[in-house]
Amino acid sequence: MQDLSPELRSFITTLPSVPFVEALLLLHGAPDQIWTAEAIARQLYLQSVTQAELIVQQLVTGGFCISTRDGQLAYSPADPALHAAVGRLATIYHQQLIEITHLVHR
Repeated sequence: MQDLSPELRSFITTLPSVPFVEALLLLHGAPDQIWTAEAIARQLYLQSVTQAELIVQQLVTGGFCISTRDGQLAYSPADPALHAAVGRLATIYHQQLIEITHLVHR
């Protein structure tokens, strides 16, 4: 099992919630797909589309994704360093789920 690097730990602590992380990794895993808040809510079993809409807004504001004119979402990190950080998170997420969850909730 890989340890979380200090850089990755620092990155994780900037993420607002576990559902946000799950959505980010969902989009990262399908970078060519265009998403709607409804599709994200369905995929992540969120309680409401409103919750997914908030996450979509956070993803766009955080520079992880871009939003189309009609409100759809595509994974498109603002810079290569951000994409690399998400890639490292995706690689280790399921191995370190509990530790990552604790870091997000700090």
